[in-house]
Amino acid sequence: MEVVKQGSFSNAAELLFMSQPAVSQHVKQYEQELGAILFDRSTKKLRLTAAGRITFDYCLKMIRLQQELSQALDDLANEVKGKLTIGASYSYGEYILPQVIAQFLQQYPQVEPQIDIQNTSHIAEQVLNQQIDVGIVEGIVSHQQLERVRFAQDQMVLVANKPLKTLLGNETWIIREPGSGTRAAVERFWHAQHLQPQRLQQYGSTQLIKGAVMAGIGVSLLSKWTVEQEIAQQQLFVIDAPRLTWNRDFYCIQLKEQIKSKVVQTFIGFLTK
Repeated sequence: MEVVKQGSFSNAAELLFMSQPAVSQHVKQYEQELGAILFDRSTKKLRLTAAGRITFDYCLKMIRLQQELSQALDDLANEVKGKLTIGASYSYGEYILPQVIAQFLQQYPQVEPQIDIQNTSHIAEQVLNQQIDVGIVEGIVSHQQLERVRFAQDQMVLVANKPLKTLLGNETWIIREPGSGTRAAVERFWHAQHLQPQRLQQYGSTQLIKGAVMAGIGVSLLSKWTVEQEIAQQQLFVIDAPRLTWNRDFYCIQLKEQIKSKVVQTFIGFLTK
């Protein structure tokens, strides 16, 4: 697993405090046990074979099962402690989640949170692959293996770098990439308002979008949470027309069949309250 993560035998050896020949020998023995070649060694860049990709996926699952076993035994002692892996989309993860985690840790200081910030589609994929315990997304995620719990509502506002009373119809729209919950909300907003913007620019983060709007490149529909500071400092202005706001929901998503540890159950209960 370390060879895959580090991209080379030498980097993995350094991290594991082993010699490179020792690491190579371990991998070779493992390949012999499995009866399959795991790495393509014919090129300078180390690549997994098809068998290697399958093996790596199962290694991830085995580590996950080992963690679940440790967590289940901790739960017997009725203590809320241990690792909590969370995947969150940008709007909630960068602007709200830090405060939530701080409050949660005040009550449960033995919890060790690990947080990954990605777009909604990537978070859903991580939950499905059991790479994280719980996902927090603002997009609509529909999958038969996932369950979702609505826990908050967010208001989105249309912002510009100067006061405007209404849209003029020829603005450039600054938007997120496909797969983002914010992008999906913007597209639903366009549909509801019968808008068909002709000039679009696509940026990969909310921070970049805010910077582009403040620079006068265009307008954007963003979570009110993410622009409160800029509005207060008059770096951004809300286009304040009643029809130019949009509400969306935030959801917790989890695997339906996954055993939920005490830490995860407690966190979801905390979040929904």
